[in-house]
Amino acid sequence: MATQVEQHIKVDTEGGVGWIRFNRPDKMNAIGAVTRTQLGEAIKQAERDDAIRVVVLTGSGRAFCSGADVTEMAEGAGMRTPEDVGNVLRNEYMPMLTRLRTMPKPVIAAMNGPAVGIGASYALACDIRIATPEAYLLEAFINIGLAERLGVINRMVPAEQLDEVVRELATHLASQPRGAIAAAKRAVNHALDSTFEQALEFESYLQEAQAASPEFAEGVANFLARRASKK
Repeated sequence: MATQVEQHIKVDTEGGVGWIRFNRPDKMNAIGAVTRTQLGEAIKQAERDDAIRVVVLTGSGRAFCSGADVTEMAEGAGMRTPEDVGNVLRNEYMPMLTRLRTMPKPVIAAMNGPAVGIGASYALACDIRIATPEAYLLEAFINIGLAERLGVINRMVPAEQLDEVVRELATHLASQPRGAIAAAKRAVNHALDSTFEQALEFESYLQEAQAASPEFAEGVANFLARRASKK
């Protein structure tokens, strides 16, 4: 009889928002081989599903994600050599982080607790981070701390309000024009590696492309209709 695979990642969809939840609370949502496989598939499906307009990444229990499952590594069930570590990073983690960063949909990290190691990388790959007071970022090579004052955390909320606040923001973003949201995300990411002049040129290109879209025409028509109704 086949052994049932544990559900390390839970996926729920509501109102155009796809919730991807680390589901190993007993392990502080540490990531092992099974988790990596399930998470990679969940992120890929969220990007491809046109019904999902916003993605939320969060954790179960007290942690967002405590990083790699060191116990699994010690037992030889995953990364046994430095080469194994490099291969997993390049072939599994990097594609997931890149997909979160580049997918044409807003990605929100609902940080219900600590994000450590690769868990911090997942949080930082998201476009928006909303955190509880119990949340912090910790890398193996540097303790970033909460970093709210640096702008790493976009908003701090009480733990009992986290899901409600994230849901409200995600639902609002999901109601906005898909193309405009995707263009805004591309512009922000492009600006990180551009000169001021290059960023302005790329913005001009995106605005020109958006001006030719049906969403733009609809937005202009709606604006004119609202203005006419106020006269």
